[in-house]
Amino acid sequence: MRFVHLSDPHLSSLDARGYGSVSGKRRLGMLSWNRRRRHHHRREVLDALRVAALAERPDLVLISGDFVQLGLGDEIAQVRAWLDAFEGVPVRIVPGNHDFYQPDSPGPALAAWAPYLGLAAAAGVDDFPSHLDLGAVRVIGLCSARPMPWWSAGGEIGGPQLERLDRLLGESRGRLRCVMLHHPPQPGQCARRKALGDAGALCAVLERHAVELVLHGHVHRNRASRLAGGTRIFATASASNAATHAPASYRVFDCTSAAAPWQLAMRLVTVDAGGHARELEQSSWAAGLPPSS
Repeated sequence: MRFVHLSDPHLSSLDARGYGSVSGKRRLGMLSWNRRRRHHHRREVLDALRVAALAERPDLVLISGDFVQLGLGDEIAQVRAWLDAFEGVPVRIVPGNHDFYQPDSPGPALAAWAPYLGLAAAAGVDDFPSHLDLGAVRVIGLCSARPMPWWSAGGEIGGPQLERLDRLLGESRGRLRCVMLHHPPQPGQCARRKALGDAGALCAVLERHAVELVLHGHVHRNRASRLAGGTRIFATASASNAATHAPASYRVFDCTSAAAPWQLAMRLVTVDAGGHARELEQSSWAAGLPPSS
């Protein structure tokens, strides 16, 4: 089985909007867009990356949030059209902090993106985690996004969702479990104002179940780390980033065994606006080994 991970596409543009068209926290977001983000998040880069990612012939595409800039209704509609154009390849997503930018964002986003979130159209944040079984792989989607006050881009899983995750992981023994969320699951991976508030509690659940794989975005960097129990964690840079310090990237994961120990291989690929793909790194490992091994 092959699946591709990409993150933080930030596919919508605010170039046609003025400050007077938004209010509250969104005015701060408009300032950030005009000063910096419009130069970094380029649609031509994202389009080239999608072509390259689909050329990998994945069985599944996983996208870990931040599809828009300010969580506006027209942005949310653009995302649905973009997702619908994935050429018949199954796509599973989770929301990011930009998608739930203000309190009026989550409802429309969850309703419009429901088929790709793996939730019912009338579902809410409290219906996470989602899960999808594809062969021996189970993908579990967490919602770390919450509308936050000014200057905050942080997130939270929350006690009820952690409890449901704990049960779901217990029920998933014998599968290759891939947990996806937007924010880094480990403490200390980004500035406090951008961090997951209950990262320590989440890590405790992941370690207790020795989860095989965790994917996230948010940091706009390519990073890899591990938890004490061996869980591998991968962050993937923004799929639309034209900045040279963290160019647009995607990861390809291949699982070549049908039962534990899972044989996994990962390739990290960067793509420029001209569609030129370049492999940055690769690795392979066995996952799901008995604790004594």
